[in-house]
Amino acid sequence: MSRVKLQARRQQLGRISLGLGSGLTLALLGTSALAAGLAAAQSLPAALDSAAWLRRIQHAAATSSYQGTLMYSVGGVVSSSRIVHYGDGSQRYERLEMLDGQARVQYRHNDQLLTLWPAAKVAMTEQRDGVADFPSLPLLAVTRALDNYELRHIGKDRVADHEVEVLMLSPRDKLRFAQRLWVDRETGLLLRNDVLGPTADVLESAAFIEVQIGARPQPEAILRAMQRLEGYRVLRPQNDRTRLETEGWSLGKVVPGFHLVSCTRRPLGMPPETGAPVPVLQSVFSDGLGHVSVFIEPYDAQRHKHAMGTSLGASHTLMARRGDWWITVVGEVPMATMQLFEAMVERRR
Repeated sequence: MSRVKLQARRQQLGRISLGLGSGLTLALLGTSALAAGLAAAQSLPAALDSAAWLRRIQHAAATSSYQGTLMYSVGGVVSSSRIVHYGDGSQRYERLEMLDGQARVQYRHNDQLLTLWPAAKVAMTEQRDGVADFPSLPLLAVTRALDNYELRHIGKDRVADHEVEVLMLSPRDKLRFAQRLWVDRETGLLLRNDVLGPTADVLESAAFIEVQIGARPQPEAILRAMQRLEGYRVLRPQNDRTRLETEGWSLGKVVPGFHLVSCTRRPLGMPPETGAPVPVLQSVFSDGLGHVSVFIEPYDAQRHKHAMGTSLGASHTLMARRGDWWITVVGEVPMATMQLFEAMVERRR
């Protein structure tokens, strides 16, 4: 659900948008590791244990072919997109067209992501954003989320004319948000995902308003479109893996439940037509379900006016000056958690 949400957040934050994808490449789950959970789910969905539910959702996202219309609601901003997805467990192909705002189309083959802005004739190719990829869940959800969330089956419902099982992922502390999932009873495909605030209010939601599951795969159509770039200015942002210690930083007290999963040096936002892009150090932390990115860059008085915090749905952004450096924290966690992350990074030299 992050792709349309990211567009809305960029509209709100303007220059502060730092390319909020994690740069984290998450491998697809193998079908053999998920077969047992899938078989059990097809016979008695409500009786699945917590880990089996998460495996079933991941299996469906990796192996299903589907097409439909997605509706997103984030902080009062409603938008929609049209998605076509083909998957067989080892290969994934996707076309996502934004139906609101600036025209934008994304094509994906496994971890390769191509974004087109037709009006500007600009194309950007990069590794996909694996942080939040509705209707999938982050890969770490299967192995780590249940340390920080309790999963309960809470009932049955209907979404987009499909019978679904409704699940609740409740946080074990106040450092993260709850999530409510609507899972297709027959296939295990995630059809709706709500992020809930402390009083159970819906902070943001992603849902299919219509979907056809079992679409005939046509991967060649995706691959042909990814090769037709005549007339486009093609951008290829460079993301270099690194370590915080190598860059002169260290971690103080780690936020409970979160683990460092990647650290990269990357351009700030979209590369300019002329001149060198502004480099930024990005560290991504995960609790298995939620993600937080900490961006570090040299302080620039022209761009960094004053410390501030902003919110859009479940997403929060916190910015602060640290001597000669500017720290930006972006994540789908409560603001109090964001403040812990801002205080966590320390300059060593």
